[in-house]
Amino acid sequence: MDSSKRACATSSNQKRKAQDSVMVTCKRTKFMATYRQQNFSMPDSVIFYIAKNPKTAALYLKMVKTCKYFFVKNQIIVIDRLHTFRGKWMVKEKSLDLTKYNCKYWITDQIYASCKNILLPFFPKLYQCDAKNLLLHSQVVSFIDLSLLISSAEKIYLYDVVVRHTDSSDVPLEDIVAIAVKAKEISVTKPTITSKTMKELLQIPHFAILDHFSLCNLSEVFDIDGFYVYMKKNQHTKFYISFDPQISDAFKNRLETIVDEILETKQFSYKPPCLNFT
Repeated sequence: MDSSKRACATSSNQKRKAQDSVMVTCKRTKFMATYRQQNFSMPDSVIFYIAKNPKTAALYLKMVKTCKYFFVKNQIIVIDRLHTFRGKWMVKEKSLDLTKYNCKYWITDQIYASCKNILLPFFPKLYQCDAKNLLLHSQVVSFIDLSLLISSAEKIYLYDVVVRHTDSSDVPLEDIVAIAVKAKEISVTKPTITSKTMKELLQIPHFAILDHFSLCNLSEVFDIDGFYVYMKKNQHTKFYISFDPQISDAFKNRLETIVDEILETKQFSYKPPCLNFT
């Protein structure tokens, strides 16, 4: 591209950004033009507390529709489904620049983040997350930030997600499951595990009532015997477990023995798992 074309493209981008800025400013000016100081029947301190502490997103929306005061004092945009596409956040098939507006975001239904490390600038703008469905792909996220997203989720899918403590150490699988208190389905690829992971999972009360639990690309560090003992007592959870192709022959032989025992069982008192290995 020659210098004249580059200059033209740069000028065009600058004009577009200027137009967008003017449009946002105009909308805000128009909005604020009809905002008036309110005289409430309750003390101002009580009204201010209500504005700053909405219990639910639905209640907040009712409040701001009733009176602009509540939005001016606590500027939140409520979004039901937030997802990514081609490196951008999307809401109802339209791109959303989270840093463009001086407000917080309240997510009520779904978060699907599949663009690499797109979450980092998102957390400072997050007011609250009530998402029931959480899908993260190719992300590096802190344990503190993950806890903001996962506590309300019923369906959790973590694909190639690295979760780290503040000291940069990897968070083990059992710690993630422990904060997923409302989960019904959990699926994790390449989880961080130790020989004690299965034992630790059994100490988590809601682990026993999961509907579906899927682990992919497990290493042979996983306590397969501890899992097998628990699985034969399990009457609720459907397990899907797949192992890294590089597991040892001895570990494969143990898996084959377990599979043979399951196949020879004529009447199940448990939900038979799906075990996948080379």
